[in-house]
Amino acid sequence: MTETAEDLTRRYLVPVARLNLPSEPDVIHLSVYQWLPAFDAWATGPAICGSSTQQGPLLKATVTCEGCLAYRGRYERMLAPGYRPEDDDPEVLRERLTAAVDERDRARRWAVSLENENRHLGDQTREAKEQARVATVAALNLQRQTPDAAQRTLGRIRKARTWTAVWVELGQYFGLTAEQCGLEARARRRGESL
Repeated sequence: MTETAEDLTRRYLVPVARLNLPSEPDVIHLSVYQWLPAFDAWATGPAICGSSTQQGPLLKATVTCEGCLAYRGRYERMLAPGYRPEDDDPEVLRERLTAAVDERDRARRWAVSLENENRHLGDQTREAKEQARVATVAALNLQRQTPDAAQRTLGRIRKARTWTAVWVELGQYFGLTAEQCGLEARARRRGESL
């Protein structure tokens, strides 16, 4: 026993001697040491391997029983403060494992969903960049073409012999309707202003 037995509500593991019989192997066992209020004394029970033992702890002894050593970890866990019996219940442990697996699977699905969303947003970003590039190229081409188009339109206007021909060229350049062009041409032919 590595700690002193001071807390009367706790139980401790302590080394104990074998029952002094010729048929018992010469080993040191482990036993549960607890306060018995009915006797107003500390007492040990049988060894945790199931063998009968002498009463009372051997505080400086080294445990040599293979069976007791095999069960030692489990008993130490069960006797530790805060131990909950459900920690050793296979059904409870199975439920915890199932819940942990479900939580892991849910986290994986969420990660895949986020990855897909990230990929989708990346695709949208690339598409938007490509559209911006195309629009920039188109705007630059239009900017380059506008003076040329204006020059060509001006050349055709200079060659035009009638107001109708002039307004057809101006209408195409400025995007006017045929009706607007016709009204402008008629007004100029008559010397009127609109």
